[in-house]
Amino acid sequence: MGKYLRLLVERYDAFDKEQEVFDCEKGYKDFFQKERSFFKEADEVELEGFAKELQIEQVRPLAQLLLYDGLMSEDKQLLSKAKFLLEWNMKKTGAFSFEDFEFLSKIDKKL
Repeated sequence: MGKYLRLLVERYDAFDKEQEVFDCEKGYKDFFQKERSFFKEADEVELEGFAKELQIEQVRPLAQLLLYDGLMSEDKQLLSKAKFLLEWNMKKTGAFSFEDFEFLSKIDKKL
């Protein structure tokens, strides 16, 4: 998952709208065994239920995938869900990182 996220971040950092869109669907399927449409359609209750089924170490990467998918596709709904999961994970684990606050800042700027 780490390697996939690095590729996704690199792709976002060098993102050119003229280029072909990075296929995030593979990340959802390969690492979370769900279609992208599940995450687009799920409300916060469903998303929290899904997050509870994951190992706690998987929640943050899912939030990052939603974040970069939302940034590249300019989908505010995905960004909101990424924010929800990042904040939920912080509360659940009690862990706070500067990187997570940076992610939240990116999301707030786009919402």
